Amino acid sequence: AFIMWMSIMILCANMNATSCMVITGNELHTSKEKCFEDSIAKANKAVTYPQVHQARPFCQVIPGTEQPDKVDI
Repeated sequence: AFIMWMSIMILCANMNATSCMVITGNELHTSKEKCFEDSIAKANKAVTYPQVHQARPFCQVIPGTEQPDKVDI
């Protein structure tokens, strides 16, 4: 079984935390490195839009893919 990763971005319209939203990627990655490559590229593109003040890239392991028999939620 492969460990699967999902890219995540936090986008903020201004310095207020209440202006932030979490966006998830629509594809899964088989390595942390590939996931961050995708997430960083999307965050870099996001900050080129005037509505986006800040974008932070993250990646998350999909629960259950690291040890299919031991899902801890």
